Amino acid sequence: MSKLSRYGALIVLLVAALPNRGQAAEVLPGWLQARDQNPFVLASGLPLAPTVPPAGNWQLDATFTVANTELEQTSGPSFLQFDAETQEFRFSAAYAFNECWSLRGSISHLSINDGFLDSTIEGYHRLFGFSNGDRGLLGTKAPSIRVELDGATLYSLDHDVSGTGPLLIDLTRTWTYGQNSQAGISLGSKWSTGSTSKLTDTGSTDFSLSAHTLYNNGRMTLGARAGFLIQGDNDLLGAQARDNVPFASVLFRYKPRQYWSYLTQIDAHGALYEGLPDFFAASSQLTIGASRRFGDSAEFIAWFSEDFPALRSTDIAFGLNLRVDLD
Repeated sequence: MSKLSRYGALIVLLVAALPNRGQAAEVLPGWLQARDQNPFVLASGLPLAPTVPPAGNWQLDATFTVANTELEQTSGPSFLQFDAETQEFRFSAAYAFNECWSLRGSISHLSINDGFLDSTIEGYHRLFGFSNGDRGLLGTKAPSIRVELDGATLYSLDHDVSGTGPLLIDLTRTWTYGQNSQAGISLGSKWSTGSTSKLTDTGSTDFSLSAHTLYNNGRMTLGARAGFLIQGDNDLLGAQARDNVPFASVLFRYKPRQYWSYLTQIDAHGALYEGLPDFFAASSQLTIGASRRFGDSAEFIAWFSEDFPALRSTDIAFGLNLRVDLD
């Protein structure tokens, strides 16, 4: 079992140890902390969906996500070969100074290796009648990542790597309306704390601005957000990086029982790079998950994500998230 697989097991063990005390009291059921697992996207400042804890409270998130991809693409003079599994462990801490302002910091550890999901994904594709595409046909030894343009190699990786990802910090201003709904504006920033050679960072300083709204009527939560990312000087793929990247998300969350809720979230973003194959084009991810509350202080969420249109991001991803509220 890899180091980051143990992180996932640790999250499950922590959940099993949580006490089921009191009545579940979701202050405002929130967004999934899912994110496009394409490592060329993870290395950027594309922000997480917002979290807004109650005034004077901390909100801690531990998230483990794994995705596996095997494909080969050509577009004009550009070429991509990608055969690897990514395993990301992320820790985020948010604090609400009052009912209006909150600050969050988030840092990740990313591993890229041959992984263990190949057979699982092939079985999943067969079950639903999907094509396995290039799986098992490339003749490569994972991990193998290569990006070329006009015959020149822009990036290459042929061995296991792991390292710290970029530091994400966002400040959110929130307005509450109705009984339990909100709107907000978030200013995000990304600071380079990773490595371009390990594909954990673009080396740039990025900024983002977004607006969101959440409507909740007790059983159902609807959410929407939209914004744009401004990329700084990109040291990963250089001149191919786009300066401005739009992004958007929608959320549907339904609570049929006191402690359980089910979630569907779509996250989309524009192309972070241009002049390269579809893996670098505009992309969106459909995420479906289930949430279990533990008293009024903790929540455990499990999900899976699919890319659509296909082949514009990593293949199916699986995620676990433990969220704890501290007053």
